[in-house]
Amino acid sequence: MIIYAISSSSLGSRFTAEVQEAFSKAKLKNIEACLASEPPENLEYFDSLARMKAACQEGIVNSVSVHMPFYGCGLKWDPSCLDESIRQDVVRRISAMVRENALLFKGGNMTLHSSNEPPLDEHPQRIEQCRRSLRELLPLAEELDFSINVEFLPRTCVGNSEDELLQLVAGFPEKYVGICLDVNHIMDRYQDLPQMIRRLAPRIKSMHICDYDGVDEMHWFPWQGIIPWDEVMAAIREIDHDVVLISETMNQLGTKVSHVAHPYFGLRQTEKAFFFLENCESFIAAEKDFAIPGNN
Repeated sequence: MIIYAISSSSLGSRFTAEVQEAFSKAKLKNIEACLASEPPENLEYFDSLARMKAACQEGIVNSVSVHMPFYGCGLKWDPSCLDESIRQDVVRRISAMVRENALLFKGGNMTLHSSNEPPLDEHPQRIEQCRRSLRELLPLAEELDFSINVEFLPRTCVGNSEDELLQLVAGFPEKYVGICLDVNHIMDRYQDLPQMIRRLAPRIKSMHICDYDGVDEMHWFPWQGIIPWDEVMAAIREIDHDVVLISETMNQLGTKVSHVAHPYFGLRQTEKAFFFLENCESFIAAEKDFAIPGNN
């Protein structure tokens, strides 16, 4: 089954009272809760996090996935660190953050970046280091019953190809170690996306859904870019287990115009994007036959 959700970061860096109000009026309730690395004195962030948890408890939102931090606060969050003492510290801090926010993990998914952007010649060592981190995090995933989903990352990140992702997750139980496929992170391979989905299907637990220009990540709404959504959705529907499709759009609330729209506007845009995805085959077929009036 396809489960639709929205990244909490798509509505701003904080879960404000306005964001909560927007969810109370929207059809869309599922979120990927984005955790950040913030100093204890950042009361605005921790007030925001507390509001998000309260909204989950009250049924205003439902956390179906949690995105772990991958930078911030002067700390390393890279589970592939070659320095073993730093890597172990990363695992300790990830584990502590999971326990502190266990309520948000009841949806059963964690999104994890396997690295920052190291040189490509370090990848073999870093893959092994990341696998050590996954091995050490596995008992926590089993205890709290969630899947650690390693994200398909762009450029020189570890996990920037199907082969590397499959190396990272090989041998781990499928229930607890999976893949989050971010469709913007495949760079210039947008035409390969349906085949990539089919190859990674047994491990895909979640996807970051947005459109782009076929070059680098843009985080546009579906149909604003060049991804062949009819073919992509056909491949997704072939997957024989639940998959969470997470809208991860950015800069959609008017950050460079004269006003910033209410978060409800962003939620309505996202709901319309999901309506398109559910019906994209007929929409795309109709668009191909569409003749623009006055342009004969």
